[in-house]
Amino acid sequence: MKLSAEFTFETDTAEQIYQAVLPELNESFSERSKIGLTLEDSNKLVLTVKAEDTVSLRSALNTWFRLIQIAQEVLEVTSEAR
Repeated sequence: MKLSAEFTFETDTAEQIYQAVLPELNESFSERSKIGLTLEDSNKLVLTVKAEDTVSLRSALNTWFRLIQIAQEVLEVTSEAR
């Protein structure tokens, strides 16, 4: 893979987000990109994306940023409902 990007998300809900999006790692979104997702401590989620070209890097990042954002929003809505 020619390009790579790594992002760390620090949040109290990192473990819940990790568990929510973990099944998506089993799905292959593209043959031109690889995704890594790890949980460091209980409050850091690390997303690593490696890609063959800028188009596939951008696409993978957009997909995973959105998945993480949706998981966070769902956690917020469900905690407000309690």
